[in-house]
Amino acid sequence: MLPTIAAIVLLTILLLAIPVHLVFALKKDGIWRGRIVVYWLFGLTRRTLRPGREDRARVLRRRRRRRKVIGAASRQVMSKRRHVFAVLRSKGFARRAAYLVRDLLRSIRPRRFRFQCVVGLDDPADTGRLLAVLSPLRLLANTELKVGRHSQTAFELIPDFTGPRCAGYWYASVRFVPLTVIGLFLGFLFSPPVFRAAMGLLQKPGA
Repeated sequence: MLPTIAAIVLLTILLLAIPVHLVFALKKDGIWRGRIVVYWLFGLTRRTLRPGREDRARVLRRRRRRRKVIGAASRQVMSKRRHVFAVLRSKGFARRAAYLVRDLLRSIRPRRFRFQCVVGLDDPADTGRLLAVLSPLRLLANTELKVGRHSQTAFELIPDFTGPRCAGYWYASVRFVPLTVIGLFLGFLFSPPVFRAAMGLLQKPGA
């Protein structure tokens, strides 16, 4: 029994040590279209998510249920909000949370970044002036966007002098190791500031 449990734990750790590759794509040309692709097990497992393609009736039903839940819990949340804010201001909690965000951003490795926007105004002269104002932003972005020696980065602004228009696309891909992210969250949850904050929340009357 014990060897089986040890084998399961070891297999789980090995699977969580395999990097996950996320691809985000957003395109606008009249309507917004987006997708998120998750690659795992070195590309053997692939999952595509397309936000915004749910059935409208299902979305409305979900919103109605959410309003009911929020309405029922709003008074309880208001009564506990003062205690929660006091706990969040406990010594060292904000700094530890900031360290968590910093470490999470460091653990995510960007691989590709592409942004292209086609913009046009009613007056072609205004379009030219807008492009002149935004050109330094494009130069700055192309200089600062460095996500690896072999990565592809691009930041483009294209004027359209034929009339008002706003279209373009955004593409980005990142990679992270689930085991690293889980370790960061566990280190945060079991840190002394978070432990003190949790104990303070449990000791608050009515919490």
